[in-house]
Amino acid sequence: MISRMFAITAWLAAGHAVLVGLFWLLLAIPESNVAMLVASALIAVLMIVLFGWVEGLGLIAWSAQTPARQLPQRAIPAIPAVLLGTALFVVTWYLTEQAGTWWSVRQGETDAWLMLRFGWTNTGRLHVGVGWLLAFVRYGLGITLSVALAASVIEGGFGRVVGAGWIRKGLSPRRLLLTTGLLLAFAWLPWRGVSWRPTWLSPNWQELVFVGLKLGVLYLGANLGWSLVLGTSRQGVFNRTSKTPAVSGNHDSLSPAS
Repeated sequence: MISRMFAITAWLAAGHAVLVGLFWLLLAIPESNVAMLVASALIAVLMIVLFGWVEGLGLIAWSAQTPARQLPQRAIPAIPAVLLGTALFVVTWYLTEQAGTWWSVRQGETDAWLMLRFGWTNTGRLHVGVGWLLAFVRYGLGITLSVALAASVIEGGFGRVVGAGWIRKGLSPRRLLLTTGLLLAFAWLPWRGVSWRPTWLSPNWQELVFVGLKLGVLYLGANLGWSLVLGTSRQGVFNRTSKTPAVSGNHDSLSPAS
């Protein structure tokens, strides 16, 4: 389990680094003529395909029944499933963004109604609570459902989309709490300290080294958390009592380590 987790984390970190490099290349291309526009479109398509391949391999790699050398090939058919799950998350993001905008526009009216109806003079906590609720729906629920959908399609084909199995998995309280906790621990909390630096640090090469090390640690931590989020799609991955079937006679398989 531990060795597989770190192997998946290393894969995701490398794949996401390539995606970031392609994104910066896309931004650097001057779209001044047709050739540059075509180059930008090709890079955008490459990024989409590569994203689906990287995340698909991360999902499949949690299965101990898949030999390691077969993972790159097995991840190619998983690309559409990953893109479908990503589309679901994009829709969730859009809906929560619209709901947040609607609430912000009517915030004054809501405060006035609450003051008139219930005598509330301090509604700050209410608005903070609504913000956290929308964030939970967007990230906790949205990511859990998206990962569950992608994993179900990878395992059983696109016929699983019309079934309710992936929805039940995505709405599982255990998976929701686990995914939300991982996102808080590996993304939200580290981001709170992204601008922190020791007061005694000199503004010279020492600060440059410190910032590089800090961002590197945060990047690896985020990929570790994401690998665990992908692992929640596999039944029994985090169950210490479950027994994972081993692939006999194949030393290239990602068998769990104690």
